[in-house]
Amino acid sequence: MRTTESNPDISEGTTRVFFAIWPDDAARKQLAGLAEQLRGEALCVGRKTKAENIHLTLVFVGEVGASKLETLCLAADRIKDSGTSAFDFAVEEIRYWKRNRILYAATGGIPPKLIDLVSALENALSTAGFTLEQRAYKPHITLMRDASCQTLPELAEPIAWQVREWMLVKSEQTSSGPVYTPIRRWPLA
Repeated sequence: MRTTESNPDISEGTTRVFFAIWPDDAARKQLAGLAEQLRGEALCVGRKTKAENIHLTLVFVGEVGASKLETLCLAADRIKDSGTSAFDFAVEEIRYWKRNRILYAATGGIPPKLIDLVSALENALSTAGFTLEQRAYKPHITLMRDASCQTLPELAEPIAWQVREWMLVKSEQTSSGPVYTPIRRWPLA
């Protein structure tokens, strides 16, 4: 167990953060409607993700002390000159992780520009001294947690949006579920 003497972040308070992209309003409504449809047709049961919380995580950072938030933002600032640019993202499949009990939306093929953005972000954060999870990036959009699904329909057509920005987001647990608050945004050229 760490004490406040050996870990100054604990004494100053920490914030749980991650980098993500948010779908535009139309795509977010379609994704939320998809989760509702699956529940309504009794294909899946579980805890639906609130429409305003539907996002695609780029990099999960975790608990960060208030004094480290500016360092995190400065590291992210360096990405704008790394050649990352805007791209289109399309959800093409609905999948279910039985072991984790998560219903999620996924792309059939990961856009190379998404991989470029995630790699640039991971490199910038590692260079700045942040320790990140060491596992392959598997983009997914969580639609339902604690899910149990009988069968999953195929999407009639992809749910697509233009990714023109990414952001650093604060995650807070409340009695009514998680609340995500953007801390800072970065445009994609």
